[in-house]
Amino acid sequence: MPHVRSRFISIEGGEGVGKSYLSLGLQTRLQQLKHTVLLTREPGGTPLADTIRKVFLNPPEKPTPLAELFLVSAARNQHVEKVIKPALAADTWVICDRFYDSSRVYQGDLAGVDPDVLENVIAHSVDGCHPAQTFLLDCPVDLAMSRVQKRSKDLNLDPGNRYDEGSREMYETLRAAYRQRASEFPDRIVVIDASKSPNQVLDDAWAQLKQHFNL
Repeated sequence: MPHVRSRFISIEGGEGVGKSYLSLGLQTRLQQLKHTVLLTREPGGTPLADTIRKVFLNPPEKPTPLAELFLVSAARNQHVEKVIKPALAADTWVICDRFYDSSRVYQGDLAGVDPDVLENVIAHSVDGCHPAQTFLLDCPVDLAMSRVQKRSKDLNLDPGNRYDEGSREMYETLRAAYRQRASEFPDRIVVIDASKSPNQVLDDAWAQLKQHFNL
């Protein structure tokens, strides 16, 4: 099956960096240009994937690293096949809050899944569906942690998930891992300074998106 790349954007970053705000902002600006836009997220995006999301974020017991990977990958495959690919085939823009780079960071660097196993599972779960551009929101750990503590719950964020109370070490690991991924995929991943105001972050990402897609 050929790669599906057209008009697929993913938003990445650790906790508290502003992914939801940026996703909504990009959706609004694309719609102002009369584009059809699907805003979605991972884990989630379908009834089955949303059910998995609830278990993934608030599990009844601590999942093993592989169990964690399989959960999020099952949700991802359902999401890709039932939502993302059909939307792209219909010439719809897809903006996804998290995609497989999150698995590389959270299940790989943070949880410790073997890289070969990780990449094999990712490849099967997406079946050739790859973002054309990924925005990585990067900001200092202290700022990210303070934002998580203060953020409101009016953006459909899951309250009380297991990452909200993460340690400073976790935040530092996430930031370093994401920056490493950006260095590995410089043609796809654009690093955005998320310490700026939300509107400035949106302006920076929008400028990059317009250039990448010749809007």
